[in-house]
Amino acid sequence: MKRALVTGIFGQDGSYLAEYLSGKNYEVHGIVRSRLSPQSSKLRTHLLQKGVTPSLHECDLSSFASVRDIMNAVRPDECYHLAAVHYSAQTIFTEPVGKDRYLLEQNILSVLNILNAIREVSPTTRFVLAGSCVMYEDSGISPQCESTPVRSNSVYGTSKIVGLQLTELFRKLYDLHTSTAILYNHESPRREEHFVSQKIVKGLIRIKRSEAERLELGNLDDVKDWGFAADYAHGMWLMGQADSPGDYILATGTGHTVADFVTEAAEVLELWNWREVVTVKPRLTRPVTKTRLVGNPHRAQTALGWRHSLDFRGLVERMVKHALEDTLD
Repeated sequence: MKRALVTGIFGQDGSYLAEYLSGKNYEVHGIVRSRLSPQSSKLRTHLLQKGVTPSLHECDLSSFASVRDIMNAVRPDECYHLAAVHYSAQTIFTEPVGKDRYLLEQNILSVLNILNAIREVSPTTRFVLAGSCVMYEDSGISPQCESTPVRSNSVYGTSKIVGLQLTELFRKLYDLHTSTAILYNHESPRREEHFVSQKIVKGLIRIKRSEAERLELGNLDDVKDWGFAADYAHGMWLMGQADSPGDYILATGTGHTVADFVTEAAEVLELWNWREVVTVKPRLTRPVTKTRLVGNPHRAQTALGWRHSLDFRGLVERMVKHALEDTLD
């Protein structure tokens, strides 16, 4: 029986990955914080109800000793590092200044500690890091492929660039099977509500039910390459199975604006007057990224056989349907 270690196991991506690994008869281990967020607790309960029962390990990922001890105890065949501190576009202006330092410490040290622990006590472990398309946000090139130069104008994007570079460094210096999944926007019913996709879905449902009168959003013209999170979890698993490690873009290859998302969700709800109830708020608005973040998934499709299963309309319909039913699949 294969053994997998997943950080961020009760996040959106981690929960789908844990479910997938369990279905593949893996012995699943998860690294968790001492206190789970309400959303993580909800996802943990949901997985338990589906018979997914990972072994859990509390760990401070910024502590090398703690990471090494867990890596030595578990000796996983595969390690998926999905945990990260991040901002959403909807909360970036309300975050305290001091969080930038915390974000850098957590996102960079965690990668370095896991890689060093693998090198020291479990060198046959295959490592997959959850990267991000924001590494390309200041590249000036669209669409992006794996050879596009990384250049970010945010602290979060910078932390992801360093993680990508550390993963590549350990692959080259120590001949480890380390890969980065360069993930474009991916959503699901398990997405937290402060992200724009869920904010749109939940906000329009409240308006439809006469529980709210308006929905406040930022830039309606911002373009995102939106896919289904479960597909991206599967893509990361495929990377862990590949004969050779490498970095792969997981994306749909098609961009849609925030306004497109609102339109699709409103049509599902038969809410035809959405422009009358959506307000663009300056405090939620940041300049539209000059680089359209749309990924070219050709390499993942040809080398891994990866495909996305839901088109944009199908993704939005799924999120609206499950939000109406208050379910998490």
